[in-house]
Amino acid sequence: MRLPDIPLRHHRTVRTAAALGTGALALVRRRDVSAEYQGSLRAGTALANAGLTWLTGSSAFLGRVGGSSGLDEFLELFTSRDSGPVRYAAAPGDVERESFEGEDGQDTWWDEHASVTSSAFLNAVTAAAAGAASWALWPLTERLAEKVDEKLPSGVGRGLNAVVNGGLVAVTAVLIDKVEKWADDVEELNYAPLEIELPAHIRESVDTLLSLPHPNSEASAEAVREQFASAKFFVWVTYPDSLYSGDEPVVLDPEQIEQLLKDEDIASIDVRPDESTPSAAPARHTYPVTGITGGSADEGGTVRSGDHAGISNGGLELTLDIVDGRLTSVDLNEVDDEPFTDLLSAEALRESVPGTLHPGSLHDEDGGYSSSFEIADGDVEDAVRTLERWPRPDEYIFRSDRERP
Repeated sequence: MRLPDIPLRHHRTVRTAAALGTGALALVRRRDVSAEYQGSLRAGTALANAGLTWLTGSSAFLGRVGGSSGLDEFLELFTSRDSGPVRYAAAPGDVERESFEGEDGQDTWWDEHASVTSSAFLNAVTAAAAGAASWALWPLTERLAEKVDEKLPSGVGRGLNAVVNGGLVAVTAVLIDKVEKWADDVEELNYAPLEIELPAHIRESVDTLLSLPHPNSEASAEAVREQFASAKFFVWVTYPDSLYSGDEPVVLDPEQIEQLLKDEDIASIDVRPDESTPSAAPARHTYPVTGITGGSADEGGTVRSGDHAGISNGGLELTLDIVDGRLTSVDLNEVDDEPFTDLLSAEALRESVPGTLHPGSLHDEDGGYSSSFEIADGDVEDAVRTLERWPRPDEYIFRSDRERP
């Protein structure tokens, strides 16, 4: 056991001993012993104060089971060597340290161990300083205590002093728990990818999109279909430290997964196809068939799903992104409803040569890049797209981009 790392399971015992010990020490007076033993009493009092200071600086006093008092974080400001995390792997009947190398190639276990040792050393130094102060101030504190005793009925001064000193230690422990509870309530959120089972309505929508004729290459369409069928799917979610605070992958139960996805705004699903599937061409492109909600039919280039053309669902577009010949994401983004406006007229284009500036084009009310808009709280709430709120297959109008001469 590394000092002051008393196991947290003993925190009640440590706190009780610290409170009772502080109270008992306040009962002792130098007049209780003869002059020849007062030096020994002074030394014993100094040692007792040092021990109680060390005890109240231990992790078992400052922390509760499952929580952090913040002592380690505070001490890291003075003792940390900017080390990386230490990873532990459970072995049958024991805990094995897994070597973890930081960016500088150094094994960071020693850095972590040194940080704990520094914390213990700092606590020991503080305890020694408290003992030295107790020794130096003992005559003064005894004179003050005796003056208080003279003004109060016999025994009352001692008892009052014991209650106040022991009570302060006990109240400090309670306040530490209150601070820890407050810290738990405002714990930091983390952000990480979560592998999911693709919801049935999203899979069906993508399957429908991929079943439509590819405007350029059926071979490319077949490659993307194979990739999608073999793929794993990931979404980025926020999660609290109370769920998991380590660095290694962890399998969550269905209830935890549901909780993470319940209010998560998801506009993109990462796709990781099996490596054995064929590549699509071209290597980087947006798949030339998309699904649009709330859109209108495009002559010759739109394929309707059932009789649901013109359904309004906020103007969203379902697209597939291809990178290095691999399907990398399924995206659902808002459709840009702004029509394309050429800032230059046909006449201006005919008369323009390299080096020609056209400032007058920005005077058009429809030109330029300035805009003014207002977002209401309701709009922000409506904009949250959980996986469950992604459109159903019959809400899309599927549109293909055909080759043009």
